[in-house]
Amino acid sequence: MKITVVGAGAVGATCADNIARKELAQELVLLDIKEGFAEGKAMDMMQTMTLLGFDTKITGVTNDYSKTAGSDVAVITSGLPRKPGMTREELIGINAGIVKGVAENILKHSPKAIIVVISNPMDTMTYLALKSLGLPKNQIIGMGGILDSARFKYYLSVALDCNASDLQGFVIGGHGDTTMIPLTRLATYQSLPVSNLLDAAALDKVAADTMVG
Repeated sequence: MKITVVGAGAVGATCADNIARKELAQELVLLDIKEGFAEGKAMDMMQTMTLLGFDTKITGVTNDYSKTAGSDVAVITSGLPRKPGMTREELIGINAGIVKGVAENILKHSPKAIIVVISNPMDTMTYLALKSLGLPKNQIIGMGGILDSARFKYYLSVALDCNASDLQGFVIGGHGDTTMIPLTRLATYQSLPVSNLLDAAALDKVAADTMVG
């Protein structure tokens, strides 16, 4: 298995680090447009191999998509992040061209790669790639749902002062400030409805915090 992560910033580097530690791939490529940035991150990770006990080969590259050839999965994290006060949707005009260009370069060298989109606004970027590149729908995936549900359970754990692993809950809708729907009425703590443990104001705050991220 070969996985490419495009974008070596906070999200991309964390993603790559977890892929390596869990040995989800034999080979991992970390690519960024900033000269030497991905190479430095890759070297840091490789130097922890003997300490953390993983064997994944990690290569950092600067904008050289030929090194991604033969990737089975490509994770796109590139694009501008939100600034304070910005919604995810405000990034559409900026990140659309970036994500489309990255996906085109990935497919040029790995036409069968499954593409996972993380860049915001995630739902829009995923749909853009699907339609503009003519991909089958099972070849491109947006990761918003699982992240939103994880955040939801985290904020519930803070409100209840409990372990997040004791909670069940999920979010439906889009990965956006106004399209996300945390299902507070279905969430449970050790099989008990959280609505029995938190008042309406606390549940509203959990939902609001989840939507903002």
